[in-house]
Amino acid sequence: MSAKNRSEIKIGTIIRALLGSALIGTLGFLWILQSRAHQRLQDQISQLRTQCTVLERSIGRDHQEIEKLLARPALMRRIQELKLGLTNIAYRQVIHVTNPVPGASPATDLARATPIPAAPAPPLAVAVPH
Repeated sequence: MSAKNRSEIKIGTIIRALLGSALIGTLGFLWILQSRAHQRLQDQISQLRTQCTVLERSIGRDHQEIEKLLARPALMRRIQELKLGLTNIAYRQVIHVTNPVPGASPATDLARATPIPAAPAPPLAVAVPH
């Protein structure tokens, strides 16, 4: 072999070794970046799950509080505290309003007889003097 071939072999080998090392180093660096990004995403997911759990509990407590406030005894107590003058009304004082059927005339709505439903629990309303 001539000296020129030996120097070409050495230079080619050195270049291949450098490129291989650069490739391996780059892949390792990118793997580290990806693993760190993956870890950050896992941390964010766990934080969001924790926040979701806290919010679900808060919503549950709020829902229970609303149910308590809308219970009939609580409403009656609140009406008395605020002195609103609301009382139970007689069922005959209730006016039933229905939604009109599209395309029907008002005359057919009045002519149609609807049975009076059974009396439910009396609603809260303003006492209207006669």
